Amino acid sequence: MTWRPFSTLTGRLVLVTIVAVAVSSAVALIMFSNERGAALRRAAETTVIERVAYTTERLRLALPQQRPALVQTIRDFGIRYTLDRTPAVISSAGDGARLAGALSDRLDGATVQARSRTVDVSSRRWSRLHRGDHYPGRADAPRGPPPDDADAVVRAPPESNAPIIQITEVTFAVRLDGGSWLNAVVRLPGPRPAPLSMLISSLVVLIATTAGAALISRQIGRPLADLAAAARALGSGQTNVVAPVSGPDDVRRASTAFNAMAERLGRQLGRQRQMLWALSHDLRTPITALRLRAELIEDEAVRQRLLAPIAEMEQLTEQALSLARAGTSDEARVRVDLAEIARTLCGELQDIGLNITADAPMAAPVDCRPSEIARALRNLAENAAKYAGAGVLHVYANDAGVVAEVTDDGPGVPQDQLARVAAPFFRSDGARTEANGAGLGLAIAQAIADGHGGKLELANRSPRGFSAKLILAN
Repeated sequence: MTWRPFSTLTGRLVLVTIVAVAVSSAVALIMFSNERGAALRRAAETTVIERVAYTTERLRLALPQQRPALVQTIRDFGIRYTLDRTPAVISSAGDGARLAGALSDRLDGATVQARSRTVDVSSRRWSRLHRGDHYPGRADAPRGPPPDDADAVVRAPPESNAPIIQITEVTFAVRLDGGSWLNAVVRLPGPRPAPLSMLISSLVVLIATTAGAALISRQIGRPLADLAAAARALGSGQTNVVAPVSGPDDVRRASTAFNAMAERLGRQLGRQRQMLWALSHDLRTPITALRLRAELIEDEAVRQRLLAPIAEMEQLTEQALSLARAGTSDEARVRVDLAEIARTLCGELQDIGLNITADAPMAAPVDCRPSEIARALRNLAENAAKYAGAGVLHVYANDAGVVAEVTDDGPGVPQDQLARVAAPFFRSDGARTEANGAGLGLAIAQAIADGHGGKLELANRSPRGFSAKLILAN
């Protein structure tokens, strides 16, 4: 049997919990990352606007002829300034228009144009580390003031292996008096991944919730599994079956009700069994008396006419009692080789003149009550010998379990009677032969199969013949 963990109640509860927590954590992580990124971006934009506004006010206070030299001395981290006669940005749109409006408001309505775009650049940290330029702690780092673009993110040369990151590049153009423009190129951080601490916390929450769900579902699923096992044992004919009473109150009440039902059913079956034993004794006594009196009759013809119905009464009584006992005997279940039972049975049947052969080359271990299984196989084999003259008893294993199949080459059973052929006292003699019988052989085999949790499958063979399969779980 294939193990399917998510076909059980415990597996499905754990799966649903994992999926629910994972989806909710992913949504929360995405929302947190977006909000965090937006907050960091707003803070960076506000800081940049203040710094550009401060630089612009410094240049406004300086004389026009002093501004070019002053721009050359400005060292503002992440911002590069130039003083030109033309603006670096012609018009503003999108985020650029928003930033231009904010800077214009900060400068009391000054003319400002801005452009914002996302660009791919090489990591500044990697570039500094591998170039040796202005990297703290490096003994070979050059001394002196950094170059003008040292604070800007350095683009990796084509041959470089520097990791590529995304940043937001904003270009401002602020109109100064005298027809000059202050152009500023700003590098803002690009999209940032979720912090590692958030990922770790989400993973811890997922693991803790999954463990809790597994514990709770196990407290529910294990008592239900025990209850199902007890129900299977009761259905297979075992007596004194008791389901453990554990788990939540709902499951405990179900187990208690099952135990009460099993106890009442056991008492009822016990009373019926005692009645059957008494009936067996009471019927055998008068039948034996009738047989003895019939044997004393001197007229042979009359004696045979009386002995024939008496023999039929004996057969009917024995088979009816066998049907009542089928699947409910006190015989213990043991692990036996069904193939060995089949070979032994076929040898016994051949000794009494029935043409039944065994086809059971491989061992087929199964848990069963051996005497009952042997009785069921005997009935199937005797039916094949009675109605078809010969039969073969095959034993093999497949995905359904261990199969004992009796096949013959007889005329089979009419299709409209196939569903009723295993019913008690039903005989399809017209379709097969005029053989005598009480019609209980297949009914007994069916009851034994039910008592073992198996099944009996009957089918016509093509182009001719009949098949009876006794299937038991291995």
